[in-house]
Amino acid sequence: MLRKIVGVAVAIAFLAGGVVVARELTRPASVTIEEPSITLEPGEMRSIHASRSGGSPLSDALSWRIVPPGLGTINERGEFRAGAVSGKGTVSARSGSASADVPITITCPKQAQLRGVRFDVACGRLADVYVDVAAYGGAASAATAVDRDASTVASDLSIPAERRFRVYYFGTSQGFAAALPELGRDFTSGGIGFEGGAVYFDAADAIAIDQSADPQMQTTGALRHELVHRFLRQFVGYANVNEIPTWLNEGWAFVEESSQKNWLRMEARLVSASMAHLGKLPSLRTLTSLGDWNDRTGIESLYQYYAAAQAAQFLIDDAKLAGMHRLLLRVRDGSSFAEAFAYAVPGLGYADFQDRFNDRVAALVQTYPGMVAVSGAPNGSGGTVIVYGLNPSASATVTAAGPIERELSTTIDPYGVFVKYIGREFPPGDYIVTFETAGQHLSVTLRL
Repeated sequence: MLRKIVGVAVAIAFLAGGVVVARELTRPASVTIEEPSITLEPGEMRSIHASRSGGSPLSDALSWRIVPPGLGTINERGEFRAGAVSGKGTVSARSGSASADVPITITCPKQAQLRGVRFDVACGRLADVYVDVAAYGGAASAATAVDRDASTVASDLSIPAERRFRVYYFGTSQGFAAALPELGRDFTSGGIGFEGGAVYFDAADAIAIDQSADPQMQTTGALRHELVHRFLRQFVGYANVNEIPTWLNEGWAFVEESSQKNWLRMEARLVSASMAHLGKLPSLRTLTSLGDWNDRTGIESLYQYYAAAQAAQFLIDDAKLAGMHRLLLRVRDGSSFAEAFAYAVPGLGYADFQDRFNDRVAALVQTYPGMVAVSGAPNGSGGTVIVYGLNPSASATVTAAGPIERELSTTIDPYGVFVKYIGREFPPGDYIVTFETAGQHLSVTLRL
């Protein structure tokens, strides 16, 4: 028996072996969207008006899809809210097999405000950059620099920069502190770096940098450090990220931060060697917990970055970059760090790597004590003198003889180290820098 019903559906019933089978057939539906295109600024909302005609049962609701997902959010009523970053994509309305698309453009705002701080905004190829009007430099140049540094870090880590993100530069410490609660509202509990003047917020996918203390170094150092945290978090994901020890998360970030600062890389290397020589190098087991890391203060807080950087570099050298990716992917898939380590670095267990750490760092230097001079300093010019492997906390005298002469009485730090930055107060030329303590006499030539 066959019966045709005119309307939305065709019902068919037939008898097969005494069993009645019924199916509802539908004509294809069509979906249309009223808006030809939509343009918004980040955070703005607009309703999308979609309608359906034909075929589908009336109980079928429209479903929505956003490509790429970070473009924004949409509810069942079609209310679309733009995401936090600029970009282009589409919103699709679907009913059954039928769908319609509307192109969406999230434009780059020229200005913005956050917790009373006013920003000029520029959007580069990879990021939207917000520069406090009280900060040094302009938004356009900052966006160019962010693109450059993000591309460099992505290349160094061999992790693609697939999603746009935000960078905020603050001109005052007060503005920086005021904005942190807003940016960090959904801050997760993973191993994310907060280095006092810079922080990466994973949920917001934003980096905030307090530029007030170092206005000339707008996109170097701190930005690269936080970019490593960002790329590692996105590569590993959220489920098992706490398996990554803090020494690797922070150490790799410091390696990248110091990659273009020879003075800083040398200082970290020699300070770590001095600690190892004196038996004061923190073990990797004590550098694993983020809680313990954050609890350290003063010079210990700084020197833990130096030690972690040596460990991260050792692991990169041992595993190579491909091995590092294998390790991180294993962690992402649920392995413990020790299990992932054994897989990525065959023949070297994680426990052995930790046990050998002090000896490997001590071997970075052949002679103790020693004195080294390198070009460059925190302000970007001048030079740095590093003396290491000394008697901890002893008194010393430092003299510099050249175009001008200076003498300084000082105390060696608890880890047998003395560091002196020589900047613009010294005219250009060659200086003989001499260090004397407890019968020891060291000297080096520094060219400014």
